[in-house]
Formats: sequence, C-alpha cells, structure tokens
Amino acid sequence: MNSKPLAGIKVIDMTHVLTGPYCTQMLVNLGAEVIKVEAPNAGDHSRRFAPFYNGKSLYFEMINGGKKSVVLNLKDAGDLDVLKQLIAKADILVENFRPGVMAKFGLGYETLHKEFPRLIYASISGFGQTGPDALKPAYDILAQARGGIMSLTGQPDGDPTLVGVSLTDLLGGIFTAQAISTALYQREKTGEGQLLDVALLDCEIAMLECSMMRYQATKQAPKRVGNRHPSEAPFQEFRSADRPFVIAAIAGDEMFVRLCAVIGTPELAQDPRFSTTEARHDFVDELGAALQKVFVEKPAAEWIKLLETAAIPVALVQDLAEVAHDPQVMARNMLIDSEDPSLAGVQFMGLPIKMSSFADEKLVHQKAPTLGEHTESVLAEWGIKRKS
Repeated sequence: MNSKPLAGIKVIDMTHVLTGPYCTQMLVNLGAEVIKVEAPNAGDHSRRFAPFYNGKSLYFEMINGGKKSVVLNLKDAGDLDVLKQLIAKADILVENFRPGVMAKFGLGYETLHKEFPRLIYASISGFGQTGPDALKPAYDILAQARGGIMSLTGQPDGDPTLVGVSLTDLLGGIFTAQAISTALYQREKTGEGQLLDVALLDCEIAMLECSMMRYQATKQAPKRVGNRHPSEAPFQEFRSADRPFVIAAIAGDEMFVRLCAVIGTPELAQDPRFSTTEARHDFVDELGAALQKVFVEKPAAEWIKLLETAAIPVALVQDLAEVAHDPQVMARNMLIDSEDPSLAGVQFMGLPIKMSSFADEKLVHQKAPTLGEHTESVLAEWGIKRKS
C-alpha cells in the first residue's frame, strides 16, 4: 500500500528537459501517479542528453523515475481527444511550454478550467505568463544572468560566473511543486482548481536574499566577494597544507576569541582591527591573510578535528567523489540505488524530505519509462477509449 502523502493524486506531465520534469519527479517521490505525455518518435529531448550508461541517459533517468510514458500526437484529433479524457480524470496538469503554445491546442487554462474546474494547472516558463518579455525564450543561464546571481558569483577580480548547477531550472521545479501542494490543500477547502504561474526569472529574484537587501539599503550593486561572506568574518575558504576547507559563521566576538585561542594566535583577538564584528568586516582582507599564514601549516584533517572540538563550524571542500562516500550523505539516504538492473552500480539522488509516514531507508530510484511504454496500459487502467 502506498502510504506516501500524494498517494491517489493523478498528474498529467506535459513537461520536458529539466525544470518541469524535476517538479514532477518530486511529486512521484511523494506518491503521485505521473503520466508523462510525450510526442511520437522523439519524446522528451533529454532522452538524448549525456551522460549515458548502458545506452541510457542518466540525465533523463534522474528526473523521470517512476513516471508512466504515454505517446500522443497533439496534432492528431484522436490523440488530442485521448489527452482531454486523461485530463478529465487528473488532479494536476504541469506544462513548461512557452506561453500560448497550450492554448493553440485548445489546452489553455481558461478552456480547461471551464471544463474541469477542479484541475490544478501549473505553468512553468522563463519569464511568466505576463509582462513584456513573457514570450521570450529562456534557459537557466539566461535567468542566472538577468536575475543577477552571476554578477554575485565568482572572484572579486574575475568574471561573472555561472553557478555550477542549473540553479534556476531546479528552483522552478521546487517552487512549482510547493505551489501544487498548496493548491491541493486549498482545493480541499474550496473545491476549485487554479492556475499556477511560475517563472524562472521570478524564482531567481526570490533567492537573492541579503544581496538584494544590501542594494536596497545602499542603492549600490553588491560586488563579488569570492568564497567569503559579504558581511561576516572570518567566513570563507582557507588553504591548508594539503587541501581547501571552509570556516563558516563565526557568530560574534566570543567565538572569534575561541577560534584564535584554538589555532594558537590569541593575539589576533586583541588586535583592534579584528576585535569586533564591524572591525573584522572592515579589515577582512588583512584578517584572511593573517589566518591563512596559520592554516597552511597543517593538513585540513588536523584543523577540522581541532576546530570541531572547539565547536567552530568547519567543513572540507569536497569533490563529488568524496560526496558520494560521505558518511552523513549515506546515513541520510541521499544517494540511492536504481531498481533497474541495467543501471546496477549507478546511484541517484535521494529524497531530501524525510517524513514519518514512509520508510526513507527502503527507497530506491524507480525505473524511468521507455518512450510510450505505458500508452495502452494507462488508457486501459483509466478507462479511456480512442474514438473510432
């Protein structure tokens, strides 16, 4: 029996590539039945994205596990009718086409809301359904550039830098999944579905946190500060004798005094340039240089053991080979095996939401569907017949 919170919820997934499939993968992981509607012959473009393992795209497998693939040609009247029948039985429709595309097929929100008033209709796009640039194409890199995060990322004397993952695509998926959950709760009270309009650029702006607040306070655009905090110090990466590590969140003067004592430099805590939070911010470069001279003398493992003993927040800068074997990551089941025998040895990212209603340690990554694998079985299970 499916004891997950979205058990019994039916989703029509008309999304492709990353942001939409990432959203609906979260819904699968939480128990929803997701029907992935794909075009004939090619299907989702990400089926052909590297990396490949035993001929399968791990990119596609990562965000389509457990979904059911139904092939429909929206330019065919019979297939369009089948889709409408599926939508009639669904709770949620998720799409990430450019605004206006769904309406061309008679599948716009206003049309479907009149026919299926309980349907929750989630639209993900680059710039949203409104505004002067709503129809412009958008990709993650464009949203990162336009939304300002590239201007904040990188070394002070370097170029603006793309975040190392498709951040805005992923945020779009996360915010949409949150909006869907909220809309389901509201529908319980009102009986009505609604339109959810999520834009990648909006998601990026929402994540600017204190950087935007610094701009609002000063009306000066914040500059890149590399691997340190813009206002707290020390809060940055340091080089040890063998590898980088990070000290974070030295919260207040007492902790700074403790840091200086444990690393053998108590005099730094008495230096007027470093004795207060404000002073450490004003002399952050000088403080960083003074600490760096000390940290380079021992291996990172020694520093981490010493600093953790003194309750100083600290961590290694790990690459993904190390992350994949991190005991905490393993203990939290954040890398899980696939149920697909052809992907033995490959692990996928686990569910970061831990809930007492189902056993996290028993989770496996469900197999992604082949193109059209479930077309006939879904139509039969859902009681849908093609018009002759």
